[in-house]
Amino acid sequence: MEESQVHTYISEVKSGNTASFTPLVEGYKDMVYSICIKITSDAELAEEVAQDTFVKAYQGLAKFKGKSKFSTWLYQIAYFTAINAIRKKGLVRNDLKDANNIEADENSLDNLESKEKTEMINKALEQLKPEDRGLITLYYLEELTIDEVSKIARLSISNVKVKIHRARKKLYGILNQLPQEELNSIRYE
Repeated sequence: MEESQVHTYISEVKSGNTASFTPLVEGYKDMVYSICIKITSDAELAEEVAQDTFVKAYQGLAKFKGKSKFSTWLYQIAYFTAINAIRKKGLVRNDLKDANNIEADENSLDNLESKEKTEMINKALEQLKPEDRGLITLYYLEELTIDEVSKIARLSISNVKVKIHRARKKLYGILNQLPQEELNSIRYE
């Protein structure tokens, strides 16, 4: 959706035409759900968080000044809503012990097919802390720039770079620790 079209819808909503929010929901629902499912790793919770995101966006639309892209603002709402939902539900996973000491072999998945790699990465992502999953999702899966991720996560650019680097290192460590049986079960399903 073009930013000029987005601003037209926003202006209409601010003027009282609530129906103009529907195209915004339709245009961004997949993007918001994608972030929510990656952070929560729970389809039902992700759906709930995505709905909460749009409710919060609608309620806060008057505060949106257009200094950043609407998608960046919406990502920010989704990111923090998902993390807060996980904290409330007590679903935060523990960090890997000694994750920083793991020598990650980035080529360990070279022999897997693309679909298998995706499944392995998703399993590994589920083991990261929600904040780390969110940053990895925004940067690698949603292909946002470091600057955009910085604005969404409300972190400095250098902090985002460090956190993404550490999360990626943890992710490689998790992938290297997956049992061989799990690798084989994915290969032969």
